[in-house]
Amino acid sequence: MTDEDRILARLDEFGRLLASRDLGIVDALSNRLGVTLFGSEAGERAGSREELLALFGGLFARPYGLAFAWQDRHVTIEGDIAWVTAEGLLHVIHPDRDVPTPYRLVGIFQRHAGAWHWRLFSGSEPAPPPA
Repeated sequence: MTDEDRILARLDEFGRLLASRDLGIVDALSNRLGVTLFGSEAGERAGSREELLALFGGLFARPYGLAFAWQDRHVTIEGDIAWVTAEGLLHVIHPDRDVPTPYRLVGIFQRHAGAWHWRLFSGSEPAPPPA
């Protein structure tokens, strides 16, 4: 498995945990190096394990689920730092409907002790151009 494969596997793991509403997502993101998460909604910011637990606990308590469907993913690696850019859809899955929303992600990873760790998750929902 290449480093690129390992990093994309971390992104896929994040997506699986999000879709299954698994609070193990906090362990997938947290590490002793530190991680910062910026989601696409106002107030979606976390920089500690406790903040990640609160953020995902709140998301998973909502009456809908979330799932990513990436259409384009790129990994760039420079030494022990890597970044991922991904573009696709965030599916907001209600009991009676699925609302796909365009979504973009920039993720930064750092290799430490032979493993790739999340350092930054920055998500956004592209806005239409101003009228």
